[in-house]
Amino acid sequence: MKFCPNCGAELKPEAKFCVACGTPIAVKQPEEPAPIEPAPQPNQPQQEPVYEQAREASNAFKEAITGNTNIVQRVINILTKPKQEWEVIATEQPNAMKLIGGYALILALIPAVSSIIKYSLIGFSFMGYTTRSLGSGIQTGLVQLLSAVIGVYLLAWVIDLLAPSFESEKNFGRSLQLAVYASTPQWVAGILLLFSTTMSMLILVIGLYAIYLFAVGLPVLKNTPKDKVVGYVALTIIAMIVIAVVLGLILAALLGILI
Repeated sequence: MKFCPNCGAELKPEAKFCVACGTPIAVKQPEEPAPIEPAPQPNQPQQEPVYEQAREASNAFKEAITGNTNIVQRVINILTKPKQEWEVIATEQPNAMKLIGGYALILALIPAVSSIIKYSLIGFSFMGYTTRSLGSGIQTGLVQLLSAVIGVYLLAWVIDLLAPSFESEKNFGRSLQLAVYASTPQWVAGILLLFSTTMSMLILVIGLYAIYLFAVGLPVLKNTPKDKVVGYVALTIIAMIVIAVVLGLILAALLGILI
């Protein structure tokens, strides 16, 4: 029931003034519901533009070749005391561009440059004949370099893809650290290509040490249970061989057309 505040006359619910005395009646406006604020969106990691990534890799490369990084000490430590060095690496925040531009690319230049010098200047001996070819040297060197850089990135992808199957942590940054640093012996051994093609077999033997480094690093960087390490290593080696062969054939074919 509604009444006039002035004379007390009864009013209709929708009345805007009193019919008895003419007093205006305030009409309450319905309250509008408070606007519903959208739920905060989770922070999405911002992907760096390609040119920013390229610049970061380039800066890492420059720092490494000018001696502003600990690359030499890292190589020595990973080769001579891998267990302790993997623990140190585990405390570092993975940075893909620095790993590729500031480490992998630098060391991958060793077999690449060695191949160019071998085939272009020293010469390649076959059945008593020595041949030299600048084109072959450049092609071989580029295949070595691109195979190393692209291959180690693909290897990291495979390592990370297999991680859940071996109760290991799925983290691409850690997988890339593992792939890059475990490849150190093979890249350093690339200097042997200067001396004789028979040294290629020795490089393969040295590659076995790379497998050891990988096995030692798995429990540290990927939290792999000890009983899962052998299977993880074996499957990764198979994938690594397939990647190396296929990638080498593709790059050799492409560069053979271009050079």
